[in-house]
Amino acid sequence: MRLYLIRHGESANNAVESSTGETNGRVPDPELTEMGHQQARFLADHLADPQGDPIHHSAVAREGGQLGFDLTHVYCSLMTRSIMTAQYVAKACELPLAAHADIFEYHGVYEETADGGKVAVPGPDRKHFNRTFPNLELPAELGHGGWYNRPFETLEPFLQRSKQVALDFQRRHAGTEDSVALVIHGDLIDQLINEFTGSERHPENYADHRGTNWGVHNTSITRIDFTSRSRTVVYTNRLQHLPPELITR
Repeated sequence: MRLYLIRHGESANNAVESSTGETNGRVPDPELTEMGHQQARFLADHLADPQGDPIHHSAVAREGGQLGFDLTHVYCSLMTRSIMTAQYVAKACELPLAAHADIFEYHGVYEETADGGKVAVPGPDRKHFNRTFPNLELPAELGHGGWYNRPFETLEPFLQRSKQVALDFQRRHAGTEDSVALVIHGDLIDQLINEFTGSERHPENYADHRGTNWGVHNTSITRIDFTSRSRTVVYTNRLQHLPPELITR
């Protein structure tokens, strides 16, 4: 299996924080900015390019010298910025788009209170997704209440969820030639790399609220190859598909 961890395009919340350095004005479930849509279009064209991925793990043979991503599956979270980005990818690659209930961003869907607290909100329901994203394959367990039926997520539940997500996708695609794209979120990408490589979360790297072991920009691509004996990070935070003026954090 080849696994591509892809961060969504720039969201309205990303733009607020980049311009002000603060989270004042953030919303629980932001859409892409116009910049984010541009990034997603460049990303989709790159992933559909038959010459788009010439960098390969030496232990993974590619028949006929294939140089493309050759995606077989595209997954997204139920967060709007992830769906919007992944729709471009699925359309360009002529693949169905499947939402996964557990690959959402750290903390979940929440709003900030006047006193600086953070409170979970339900998020959209099945009716909303059917109306707004009619081609999105929804999880069977998604009901008619908001999909985020959980409390505000703290660190330990996030780490446990990340571990389960890593195991789930290995079970789904282990022993296959599948080329799988997860169009997801920065903190989750960071922790999935930690999970797959056995890396520790070094406390000093996470002291700042935007700190991580692994830097990932909007629509960046990280590739991990799985063989019967190894998990190898082939590259991280790859941004060759974007012109410099479209690179955002």
